[in-house]
Formats: sequence, structure tokens, C-alpha cells
Amino acid sequence: MKPVLHMIMAAVLLGILSMFSGGCGPVPYCDTSLVTLDETRLDVENYEQEAAETAQRVAELEKQLAETRKNISDVESRPAELEEKVNELKKGSGRE
Repeated sequence: MKPVLHMIMAAVLLGILSMFSGGCGPVPYCDTSLVTLDETRLDVENYEQEAAETAQRVAELEKQLAETRKNISDVESRPAELEEKVNELKKGSGRE
């Protein structure tokens, strides 16, 4: 049992030491061209503008949706009145 315990302790110790010995080296230099950076900046600006336009369109659509739901609830609250109007229209068209 003791040899197994010693082996486990040695493995843990070696693991810890290997983490510290590797460490973080210096950050490698970025070889990105200025053209690529400029293109990326332009893309970001375009995407931000599109996102703002989309947010504005979403707000408009949500407003329209709220109005439509309100109209639906108004219509649903008065079925007898609307049914009477339908019957009058049927009479006027010669269907009844």
C-alpha cells in the first residue's frame, strides 16, 4: 500500500512542478496587417449600425403588434354586435 501511496504523491508533485515550470511565456507578436485591422474596424461599424437599425425596426414592430392585439381584444369583446352587422350585410347583399 505504501508504494502506491508514494507513487500517487510523486505523480501529484510532478504534475504541480510541471505546471510551474511551463509557465506563461512571452506573448507572441501579432502579425496582422493594417489593412485587415481597418477592414475589421469597418465591419464592426457596419454591424453596429445594422444592429441599431434592427433594434429600431423591432421597436416599431412591437408597437404594431401591441396595437393589433388591442384591436383583436376589442373585436373579441363584442361578438354579438359584430354578428348583427354581418347579418345586416348579408341581408343587403341578398344572401338571406
